[in-house]
Amino acid sequence: MTKILFEDSIPKGHEYFADIGNVSSFPAGQLKQSHLQDVSILVVRSTTPINRSVLGEDSHIKFVTTATAGTNHLDKGFLDQANIPWGSAAGCNARAVAEWVISALLVADEQNRLDLSNATVGIVGAGNVGSMLASLLDAMHVNYKLCDPPLKKSGDKRNLCAFSDILKCDVISLHVPYTSSGDDPTENLIGQEELHQMHGHQILINACRGEVIDEQALKLRMQQSNPPVLILDVFDHEPDIDTALLPYCFLATPHIAGHTVEGKLRGTQMVYEQVCAHLEHPVTKSLDHFLAAVPPTEIMAGGIGGEKLSMACWRRLLLPIYDIREDDKHFRKSMAQSNQFAALRKTYRIRREIISCSLRLHDKLTPNTQTQLEAIGFNIECA
Repeated sequence: MTKILFEDSIPKGHEYFADIGNVSSFPAGQLKQSHLQDVSILVVRSTTPINRSVLGEDSHIKFVTTATAGTNHLDKGFLDQANIPWGSAAGCNARAVAEWVISALLVADEQNRLDLSNATVGIVGAGNVGSMLASLLDAMHVNYKLCDPPLKKSGDKRNLCAFSDILKCDVISLHVPYTSSGDDPTENLIGQEELHQMHGHQILINACRGEVIDEQALKLRMQQSNPPVLILDVFDHEPDIDTALLPYCFLATPHIAGHTVEGKLRGTQMVYEQVCAHLEHPVTKSLDHFLAAVPPTEIMAGGIGGEKLSMACWRRLLLPIYDIREDDKHFRKSMAQSNQFAALRKTYRIRREIISCSLRLHDKLTPNTQTQLEAIGFNIECA
């Protein structure tokens, strides 16, 4: 029977893989060659680097996959050279990150840092996360622009704007992979020049990788007059971040934007399906087998009526599901005591996505309002 080894931090890993192979696990971030004896399939998370020194020269591994959207911890050049196919859970946390951004924008709107109804959100990176964010903004009838030079060069048919247009938007939200070479490197994408084009009426959001912003230039800009409103989930040199940056942040969280129950479990589901495909084994499990139901929210249509939902209505519906201020408060308090960045990520609270939530109506909505609610992900029930 095929031997499958998985990182023990993968949610429901044993439950997913137990009936398709001889399954064992290893402690997160502590993979050793001794763990790999007779292993054919290896499933990891971003805490485990996979390279030549880890797998060795004579690896028996036939397939490697990571239950995370990012793949920087995989030495893909080595894996390709060794003829070891690899996979990832790209897009597994796209909705989670997009909902984190929406929460941040709603809080900024509530505190008069932004007029979201009349704002334009500039989205840098039109991959899984950027596209999901665009779809949520569509549901809310919020204007946005998409920018992705590599996708534009590849022939993407969407209306992708220039990066210079993004820098003029009310919100600049970064959702790109970290790259330091090639035609469009993202390392220090936002540097001194870009930061000096931003002003206090703009919001800068980073929920991808800390290295995408020149952090020294950012800190200097935040100390000068009329800086942008700063919202960060990621930092340079994680987990040993520069805590001196935190006082300049309007909102800050410890790299947890993608950490929903659904996002993590979706990652397991995706790699499970990849392993099944590799072994030519039927897929018999789905997210529904493992997700607990969320009790529906009872609403009266009169309280959220109209042809277009107001931002106040969106706040009333969405912030009870996820309010970024809870994570911001806990993050600042914990970091004031000691650097607990890694621990905060590891022990992050249970957080659900909109798609797991239902609205139970006690009277009828207008067709346009119902369309908006369904488009953002709510399940609609009639009482």
